[in-house]
Amino acid sequence: MKFSDFSIRIKLIVLLGATSAIALLISAVMSLSLTFVAQRNESLRHLQQMSDVARENLTAALAFRDNASAARMLGSLSANPRIMAAIIHDDEARQFSAFVAPAANQGSVARYLAEVAQLATRKQQQLFEQRVGLESIEFDYMYVVTPIVLEGKTLGTLTLLSDNQALKERISSFVLMQILISVLTLAIIVLISIRLQKVFTAPIFHIIDAIRKIAETKNYAVSVETIQNDEFKVLYHHFNDMIAQIRERDALLSRLATTDPLTGLANRRHAMEVLQTLVTRALRKQEFFGLIMFDIDYFKRINDQFGHPVGDLVLKEVAAILLHGAREYDLVARIGGEEFLLLCDHSDPQTTHLIAERMRLAIEANVITIDSGKTLRITASAGVYAVVPASDDLDAPLRCVDAALYHAKETGRNQVLMWENHEK
Repeated sequence: MKFSDFSIRIKLIVLLGATSAIALLISAVMSLSLTFVAQRNESLRHLQQMSDVARENLTAALAFRDNASAARMLGSLSANPRIMAAIIHDDEARQFSAFVAPAANQGSVARYLAEVAQLATRKQQQLFEQRVGLESIEFDYMYVVTPIVLEGKTLGTLTLLSDNQALKERISSFVLMQILISVLTLAIIVLISIRLQKVFTAPIFHIIDAIRKIAETKNYAVSVETIQNDEFKVLYHHFNDMIAQIRERDALLSRLATTDPLTGLANRRHAMEVLQTLVTRALRKQEFFGLIMFDIDYFKRINDQFGHPVGDLVLKEVAAILLHGAREYDLVARIGGEEFLLLCDHSDPQTTHLIAERMRLAIEANVITIDSGKTLRITASAGVYAVVPASDDLDAPLRCVDAALYHAKETGRNQVLMWENHEK
């Protein structure tokens, strides 16, 4: 599994942990380097102090060639378990006196002393003329070579050889402590990062949940809120704006798809969808439903005489009257030209006829003022169909109500006729 496939939570934890680990590693390396240099200088300073003290005591012994005194003084260095060897050389680089710790590895000590002797030979001018000592720390040992000077003359050199065990132990202890501190610090950082990742991921997952909910329900009445005042607040704000725009767009599209743009009533398509639901429910419950179809009388004459703007005004006036006269749960639709259809749920013949007659009278009584200041009165004819359906077929009720309307117009207009009456 690739790292890119992990969740954002895991990536953040890994990122914080890795960054902290690198920072701790750099800090540990720097601390170890500084500690090593400090401990190295301290070890060499301590060995140099021992050499200075021994040199002062050995000056007279070397000057008077008192080998026994020199050997006794060098032997006193055995009190320090770290000292592996101490050697005095005269001004001709000959060994005057020496001490080798019994516990030291003789072969290793001999090799170390040979390396130091070679260096001292190369640095003889520095030791005898400049009277500047030598000191260094190697991997397994450290040494100090100090000139022995009396009244401005270099009598010889004192070489002290010590192991690095104390230095290694201090460095090892420091490294172990540093590792423990780093592991503990890294564990704390990981625990903190587990908590902190929620600050970054919770808002993201909140939005993801909102998007998933919208995708599943198609419901855009969703908004997300946050108490954070960072970039996530800006993200939430823009997300909510986007959802609001989509919601407005869908509402507009739904309105355009189901509404007649001139009158604001339901259009034919929406009316047929609602009619199918109404008929199906009435069939299942075996109850009445009613249809009323209105047609404005002589509408073509109005258009021809006053123009289409007045015709549009008439359509709007009629639509308003029908909408006002309809019951709360009825649907009023414009299904084409000057024809309007009312869908009356749970409405028997008498009730449906009463609704239609009330609307016809309202249309007849309405006075329309046109732009020229003149007034205009209109009438409308209506066909009514109200039965308990025998099937969920829509064509039959539409044909019946249309036939009733046609008969009303053919027999004098400005009247309401039931389809049943027409059949009789």
